[in-house]
Amino acid sequence: MRILKLAAVLAAGCLMPAAAFAAPIIVTNNSSAGWVQIGSSSTFGLPANLTSIGCGFENETSCEPLGVFDFNIAFNTTGVLNILDSEGVSDQIAFFNVGGHGEVTFSSDPNVGTLPGGTTLCTEGVNGCIQAFTITASDGTVITLTAASDGEVVFDPFGMNADSSDELQITSGAVINPVPEPSSLILLGTGALGLAASLRRRLVK
Repeated sequence: MRILKLAAVLAAGCLMPAAAFAAPIIVTNNSSAGWVQIGSSSTFGLPANLTSIGCGFENETSCEPLGVFDFNIAFNTTGVLNILDSEGVSDQIAFFNVGGHGEVTFSSDPNVGTLPGGTTLCTEGVNGCIQAFTITASDGTVITLTAASDGEVVFDPFGMNADSSDELQITSGAVINPVPEPSSLILLGTGALGLAASLRRRLVK
C-alpha cells in the first residue's frame, strides 16, 4: 500500500502545471556583428581579427562592433560600467530594459559611446582585465556576467581558441538549464499512474 501511495504522489507531482517550473533564461546576440558564441555556452567573444566584416585587425582597426545581448526576461537593475585604460574609458557595458526585456551592450574602443555616469568595473593592465558583475532579473534571479577586455598580449580567457579583443561570459545558476517540457511531464505522470495501477492489480491478486 505504501508503494501505491508513493506512485500516486509521484504522478500528481508530474502532472502539476508547467507554470510551476521556472523558465530558462535565454541569451541571444543576433544583432552583434563580429561577436561569436563560444561553443554552446553563454559566452561570447569579439575576435581580434575582424577583416571578415571589414574592420581590420585589433591594433589597426577602424571599428570594434557593438556587442548586443538580449535576454528573454526583464531586469530589476540597470546601470553603466566603465573599463579603463591609461587614456580613460576604454570600454563600456550598459544593462537596461527594452520593450519589457533585458539587454546588455558591450561598447569597445575606438567606438566606445561614453555614456554619461557609470562606475568603474576594472582597469586594463598588460594582461587586460577580467571582472564579474551581477544583474537582478525581474523574477529575482541573480545573473552573473564576467567582462573581459584585452591589454597588449594575446587574450583568450574563456576558450575561444583565438586572440580576442573583448569577451563576455553569462551565467545565471540553475535557471539557465532547460526544464522539462510539458509533454515530457505528462508522459512521466502517465507512466507513474500506470505503475500505480499495475501494483494495485498485483496486490489484489
